[in-house]
Amino acid sequence: MSGETLALAHHYASLDFDAIPADVRAEGKRMLLDTMGCVISASDTPVGKMVSQLGADMGAGRLADGTDYVARSYEVGRLGNLMDLDEGYAYCHFGAAAVAGAMTVGRWRRVSGRELLTALVAGYELGGQVALGIGPEFKVQDGKPQGRLDVWGIAAPPVFAAVGAAARALRLCAEQSNQAYAVAASNMPIPIGGKWSTEVDLPNTKYGDLGWCAMTGVLGAVSAMRGTTAVPTILDGDKGLIRIVQGGDNNSRRFLARLGERWHLRRIFYKRWPVCGWIQYPLAALDVLMKKHDIRVDDVTEVVVEVAGGALIPRFTNTQPEGFVSLQFSIPHAIAMLLMQVPSGPQWLSADRAATPAVKAVRSRIRVELSHAPQSYAWADPFSPADAEQNVLSAVRVTTTRGTFREESNFIFSENRHPHSAIEDAQVEAKFRGLVAPPHAQRLVSLVRDMEDLDDAGRLVDALYAALPGADPDYHPS
Repeated sequence: MSGETLALAHHYASLDFDAIPADVRAEGKRMLLDTMGCVISASDTPVGKMVSQLGADMGAGRLADGTDYVARSYEVGRLGNLMDLDEGYAYCHFGAAAVAGAMTVGRWRRVSGRELLTALVAGYELGGQVALGIGPEFKVQDGKPQGRLDVWGIAAPPVFAAVGAAARALRLCAEQSNQAYAVAASNMPIPIGGKWSTEVDLPNTKYGDLGWCAMTGVLGAVSAMRGTTAVPTILDGDKGLIRIVQGGDNNSRRFLARLGERWHLRRIFYKRWPVCGWIQYPLAALDVLMKKHDIRVDDVTEVVVEVAGGALIPRFTNTQPEGFVSLQFSIPHAIAMLLMQVPSGPQWLSADRAATPAVKAVRSRIRVELSHAPQSYAWADPFSPADAEQNVLSAVRVTTTRGTFREESNFIFSENRHPHSAIEDAQVEAKFRGLVAPPHAQRLVSLVRDMEDLDDAGRLVDALYAALPGADPDYHPS
């Protein structure tokens, strides 16, 4: 065999722990800790409990030898992305799928901590290459975005993140990994973002279910290990998968560009608030305003949020969101939660809290309008110079009893590639500890910190499962 798909498979199948730069390994650990916090916190929400019950229906937690990896991959993958509090990368997020693939298969195969971290990095990097090849979900003309594509979705990067992590945890050779990619890609969820985004009252699933994506990737890797084959050139040429689900910039060969020279983990961002990435920008501006001028919610008479055209759509401007996912995509609700100083996490997404007169009253004072600043909002290339702006300028104008104040933001709060907004270890750990009960938080922080020394990474995975609020007290890992 030869071709583009095999080139990717050979690269990631041969990835060795010592070949991963120290800062990339450190970022992989930070992303792992952050994702586990999202998984644990989300599992205690009403939708999270439903997800865990579905996982249990499929056998999650019932098999101490780790052969419940399929059910667990669904559970971990979907919970990690459930609150939209997980990491992001340029146009999408797929870290939860990489974590699900690495941890569930790693637990089954009893890999070491070094092997688990290598698998996690391999999965994330593969997902990043595919995301880079697909590009953003915008029509592009003369280098400028012209609105979203009719067909788009983010199923492909998380499926590849999961299959890449699982294949590496299984130590599949290049040819087997090639088949794993092909099996997973042939069965990945279809991109429904274009249809999903027409809804205002959103269902409790998003434009892509990372549980299904993670499960598809894991099954693809194990299927290939057992001998299943698929079209080995699935990514190759004009009829390859990348072209089928491609974004609007028509650059399908970019997914092989400079393979091995750049690391996607160096370009991820972490979220402070459980909302879509588009909303992180105005929230960052409001956060600065509140601290700079000591703004209190009771003093606020009006808030005007200026956003790029990509965010001026009904689900983002909805002043009366009700469902779990609708709350994640409402700018007025997010602004209200920050003004009311509700702790970031599940409480932001409580339907009961959202329905209270107090919250509705604050939301009624918030207006969203189009920013007149120059915008590209198609996301800059994640490998552009570190000081390049994302060009999705947002601003918040708050009128209070003491006057009117305005702040602009062109960066997500903790975007790693920008020096002035890079996040520190202490911030990731503080976010994690804010989401996880102290005894479990301390154990997981310690295990992740020293995971290279673990002979059996199953200890880390078991600690994650034990921290889930609905953990089975009768589950005794081997």
